[in-house]
Amino acid sequence: MPSLCLPYPLDLSATLMSGQTFCWTQDPNDRFSGWIDGLPLQLHLSDDRLHWDNPAVGSDNILRYFCLDLNLPALLANRMDDPWLSQASQAHPGLRPVREERWECLVNFLCSSLKQIVQIRQINARLRASFGSSGSTFPTADVLAEAGEKALRTCALGYRARHVSKTAKLLSRNPDLLIIPPSLPTYLAARHLEQIPGVGPKISRCVLLYAYSRWDAFPVDVWVDRLVRELYFPRRRKPFRQQELEKWSLEKFGQACGLAQLRLFHWFRTRPDTRQRLAKGK
Repeated sequence: MPSLCLPYPLDLSATLMSGQTFCWTQDPNDRFSGWIDGLPLQLHLSDDRLHWDNPAVGSDNILRYFCLDLNLPALLANRMDDPWLSQASQAHPGLRPVREERWECLVNFLCSSLKQIVQIRQINARLRASFGSSGSTFPTADVLAEAGEKALRTCALGYRARHVSKTAKLLSRNPDLLIIPPSLPTYLAARHLEQIPGVGPKISRCVLLYAYSRWDAFPVDVWVDRLVRELYFPRRRKPFRQQELEKWSLEKFGQACGLAQLRLFHWFRTRPDTRQRLAKGK
């Protein structure tokens, strides 16, 4: 079985199950089944080594997918004077960003509106089972374009099927639409993606962060707005506009603001006092 000595801590559950990627399942023995670069595999950790069961997946694939070429502590080091980011980093030192395949990442987040993480994973699995090729690979834009909106609705997409169908047809005709020059500033890259049906500010930033490694992309949803107001602006009641939070995040966390968001988002959602308040309906 192939294995890799990890250069940095890696928390598989926090990384794979918290809303960056949606093609993974976790069993009671903490083994994770999913796909990397279109190849199925099962992962588990043992003695600071990551093991997987598919020899067709190389160490380079693993290193790239989990961004193990990225020194997160160094990137965030000069921002650790922020007490909340420091707490989040200490609570989840093995939480890492991933590098998702662009088309799959786009479809996942097109399906994310008003859906919980577990529901998006279910949609991903249904799309693979219904339209994927051998090994339940994720269906291409050509395949979903041919399938059409009605067939996509059978995978529990609901009204989101319309956006996925239109996007699949658009990408089938223009496959280069997802090619974004690295030199293009992130705010312009977001505008580029927002030409796609159903893609707004949140989805464009999620795709840029998780599929393009744009570490200055700062996705904003109700959770992010809530944590920023509660932790940093406790007297504010009015939700922020996207532009306000993007400006604030760059000033606060610099070019690694997307990585700071990743840590703060997961820590805030999973900390005990947040769970208690949600259970009480607050």
